Amino acid sequence: MRKGARVSLRVAAAAADRDAAIASWLQTLPAETRTGRRIVMAEGLLFDREGPEGVPLSALAAGCPCCAGLLALRVLLARALRKHRPAALLLLPVGDGHLPRLRQMLAGGELGVCFEVDC
Repeated sequence: MRKGARVSLRVAAAAADRDAAIASWLQTLPAETRTGRRIVMAEGLLFDREGPEGVPLSALAAGCPCCAGLLALRVLLARALRKHRPAALLLLPVGDGHLPRLRQMLAGGELGVCFEVDC
């Protein structure tokens, strides 16, 4: 099982919530991941773009990432790890209904990679 990046989970229902969550995440990253590559995956983005401090933003498929969007999440994570090799990753689903399940999947390796998850 491959080891992945450090993953943070936050909920962002609106664009303003998303921007605030990204800013807060960047400020609270541990010192060892502040200088490494970082990436944000947010539900509700319509296209990829660069976020603050050059952090790439990628769109999560609409719907629950651990249910309806499971395959899309698996593919997006695999591509992000290959392309960006991030030290830290922020996942921003719109709702908090399945955060415990999503956390379990990320930490348990169910997505093919074992992530260190913080919330």
